[in-house]
Amino acid sequence: MLNGTSLDRALARIERLCRELPDSVTLFARLNAIVSAVFPVDGVCGLTLDPATLLHTGGFHEKGVPHSHLPRLLEIEHGEKDVNHFPELVRYGRTTAGLWQATRDRPHHSARYRDVYEPVGMGDEIRVLLRDHRAVWGALILHRGGDRPPFTAEEATAVSLLAPSITRGLRRAYLRHDVTVADTEAPGTSGLLTFEPDGGINRITAGGQWWLDQLCGTRAATASARIPQPLLHACARARTTGEAHVQIRGRSGRWLSLVATRLDEHGRIAVIIQPSHPEHTVGIMMEAYDLTPREQQVAQLVIYGMSDTEIAKRLTISTHTVRDHLKKVFDKTGTNSRGRLLHVLYFTHYRPDIEAGRAMGTRGWFTTSSSDPAQALR
Repeated sequence: MLNGTSLDRALARIERLCRELPDSVTLFARLNAIVSAVFPVDGVCGLTLDPATLLHTGGFHEKGVPHSHLPRLLEIEHGEKDVNHFPELVRYGRTTAGLWQATRDRPHHSARYRDVYEPVGMGDEIRVLLRDHRAVWGALILHRGGDRPPFTAEEATAVSLLAPSITRGLRRAYLRHDVTVADTEAPGTSGLLTFEPDGGINRITAGGQWWLDQLCGTRAATASARIPQPLLHACARARTTGEAHVQIRGRSGRWLSLVATRLDEHGRIAVIIQPSHPEHTVGIMMEAYDLTPREQQVAQLVIYGMSDTEIAKRLTISTHTVRDHLKKVFDKTGTNSRGRLLHVLYFTHYRPDIEAGRAMGTRGWFTTSSSDPAQALR
């Protein structure tokens, strides 16, 4: 039986950890010891997920799937039917799901277990969505070795009780502005990488190498060095669906946009990496601040420079209601003026485009060079 005191202590430790505002990798790394104090866990993987696509954008892995078996895992995750895929859990409103539970104690019915976990000596897993009423921010995957019994329903319930506190900490991690690399170091062009059907790099431009280093955290010695898992996940999704989009925070703290496109029926993939457009990152930041849809609308129109009267007319509400929404926006974002709100939600991402001298389009966003891989390959 689980000890209620140990669960309470774990919750208190998580709350203390989250008050330190760690980045997502540090948060997940320190969760390993916290969760293991509640019940036995042999491996912990913490994933950040793009709320819009549920694609993997980063995280921490300890005693997870070996890299040698990762290609097969990606095939299953993004191209084959199996139990407990993240979109399936979201669709059915579930927070936790065990592999043994989902297969009714017949794990060999799962391709993930049969082709990946069992061959490397892994047993049961619990998947935990880190979600709130607004979005899915990430996930935990807890593993047990093949020599241990599967997770119990009581243990699954315990981790679901820890999930809301972890989610709050992860959401706060999205609000960190710890940029450490000057924007002037960034290349002036998007990066291009092309991959063979087996996942090997076929071509990488100088810009592609620079942006790839931003994802890896350390400079890769060669083009064939290990590719970060978020990029592999995007390629796997593109091989199945034709195209995959994901927003990822680089090691500098800057948001990057990845577009992976299938080039032919053989599964060759082209990936464009470039700084995210403000409309992408602002949406993520607004979600992270827990703004309601109406508050997001008001905040976006404030960014456009509209007055209270103009916003009221656009949204067909009273100016009093506009001011009420704006006060809530200020409270949630920790700002006290339109200027400060603009800085927090927009100017951090907008200024590099101004300084680069890029032209603004008719819709109010900066224009970019074409991100069509077919054109980039010419």
